[in-house]
Amino acid sequence: MYLVAGLGITGQSVLRYFKAQKVKCLAFDTRENLDINAIDAQYPGVEIALGEIPSSWLNRFRCIVLSPGIAKSEPWVVALRKLGKEVIGDIELFARAVGSQVVAITGSNGKSTVTTLTGLALEKAGYKVAVGGNIGQPVLDLLLDENVYDVFVIELSSFQLETTYSLHTVSATVLNISEDHMDRYDDLEAYIQAKTQVFADTDYAVLPIDFSPQGVFHHAKILRFGLDCPLKNCDYGLVESEGKTWLGYHSQPLVAVEDMRLQGRHHLLNALATMALCHPFSVSEEHFLEVLKNFNGLAHRTQHIATLRGVDWINDSKGTNVGATLTAIQSLGEQSEGHLILLAGGVGKDADFSSLQPAVRKYCKQTILFGRDKGIIQQALPGVNLQLVEDLPSAIKLAAENAEDGDVVLFSPACASFDQFDSYVHRGEVFSRLVMDLQGE
Repeated sequence: MYLVAGLGITGQSVLRYFKAQKVKCLAFDTRENLDINAIDAQYPGVEIALGEIPSSWLNRFRCIVLSPGIAKSEPWVVALRKLGKEVIGDIELFARAVGSQVVAITGSNGKSTVTTLTGLALEKAGYKVAVGGNIGQPVLDLLLDENVYDVFVIELSSFQLETTYSLHTVSATVLNISEDHMDRYDDLEAYIQAKTQVFADTDYAVLPIDFSPQGVFHHAKILRFGLDCPLKNCDYGLVESEGKTWLGYHSQPLVAVEDMRLQGRHHLLNALATMALCHPFSVSEEHFLEVLKNFNGLAHRTQHIATLRGVDWINDSKGTNVGATLTAIQSLGEQSEGHLILLAGGVGKDADFSSLQPAVRKYCKQTILFGRDKGIIQQALPGVNLQLVEDLPSAIKLAAENAEDGDVVLFSPACASFDQFDSYVHRGEVFSRLVMDLQGE
């Protein structure tokens, strides 16, 4: 019997999967006040415990299916492991059941975009594709629908990879690594080890040119991608041909950069990573071109919301870590030529914000900090034009008062949202609504 631990989105997908498979399980959540009426009604045969696991259950289950929000280092999880209980996650259940090819994407930033682009490119090439995981539908729900898929393209977080042991992939990538979730990991190396678990059993390991983790590839073929690399060391990079710059494979031009709808270094990197991930499949340059010339980005990821009185307002609420915000500042800063106003703040997750300082000083005419850890960010940015406010509405109001024709207001928090919002999506929706409200003022 299984113990499903954590009854959020992932945990409930596990319950649905077990119900469909007629597998018996127990259910548990550490939140004592969790409303379980709907879960109880949907799974009447499943016993549910809140707060603590009843001692009478200890001999009734052999395996814990742990939700990604719960760390394996939690004392109660450690205690159960010492009792011989196996600890897996929903991705491991998926790995043991899936019968089709899998492409896996992880990284600190850009993974949702690359997952989406890869799914679209494979679809254009005629494959029946399911996209899910840390983006969209949980992977177990994809297994339960009525479709027969050729390829599963799944986004994976480091939390999911902690409890994944037997996932075989055709291609897999760690797009990048920047300091994130330091409130969960002992150090950056532990975070990297969690991420690189995605390479444990893959045919093709897709790597940024400057990323060389040791001893994790086994027999995988390595494909490199990057912008600033000689092509002899880089499989997918930039190619000069016919007076244009192209996304290319070795010396072969594939898609002209000028034909991409989204410009900027991080968009080029996302496109190159997508091409590399599709390398084992039959995807032509025409398929890539069709996707890249029409792809307008994902919501809450450097998303243009409005131009009001000559000021562009950009929603990058998905910028939940320093690396994501640094990328956004550099990309937009190069285009705005010093006319950037940054809005940042929230829950810092014990991150080091000092790496933001050079880019903020170079590109941002003003930085407005809000939320719980605004003081911590302030201390990490000496010599920067900073103003502190309590919340996002106050930050937007101040930015609107200070912004001039030609400015760009970038909302990229570099923090988690849970001090004032339900999620980064909720935070981004609030930002977008407040910006649109400015039209009537």
